[in-house]
Amino acid sequence: MHGKKQDWLVVSSQGNNSYLLYQASAPYTQVGRFRIGVNLNGMENGRETSIDGSAETDGLAVTHLPVGSGVWQQGMLVVQDGHNHLPDANQAFK
Repeated sequence: MHGKKQDWLVVSSQGNNSYLLYQASAPYTQVGRFRIGVNLNGMENGRETSIDGSAETDGLAVTHLPVGSGVWQQGMLVVQDGHNHLPDANQAFK
């Protein structure tokens, strides 16, 4: 879908810890579903940096605008993770 403007609605599905994508105009067709998964291979400077996926999301924010340079030049999705395990801690953002 490169080159064509698309408006999407991103919805958090707390019941199964996933996110749904819908067209943002009628007929509001669902076009996808995804989860934010676990990365168990994190190691940086000899320090464990693995992270868990997201669960129990109460909110999210998304932008199509560049957020700095590199991988975030096409925008960013940030979700609240209400059940943080790697490391065991209070809620986090993914």
